Amino acid sequence: MSDAPFTPPSDLIARRVGDTMVLIRLNTNRIYELNATGARIWELLNAGQTRVQVAEALSAEFDASRDEIQTAIEALLDSLREQGLT
Repeated sequence: MSDAPFTPPSDLIARRVGDTMVLIRLNTNRIYELNATGARIWELLNAGQTRVQVAEALSAEFDASRDEIQTAIEALLDSLREQGLT
């Protein structure tokens, strides 16, 4: 698992809406929504935690194995990269 710093684009606004996170890319006016797990991953990464720290925090919060959590983190980051959100 890579631990490169998490850096969202400067034109991205992220707001929590209930259990989800809404991301708005101002340059394109595209809107994205992260589910509860994705929202929590986003919050922790955006707060400066490493992927390892995020996996540890989520292991304590969710009923899932460390491997499942690491896979979810990487899948989310891959998806965010594909959309130009990191």
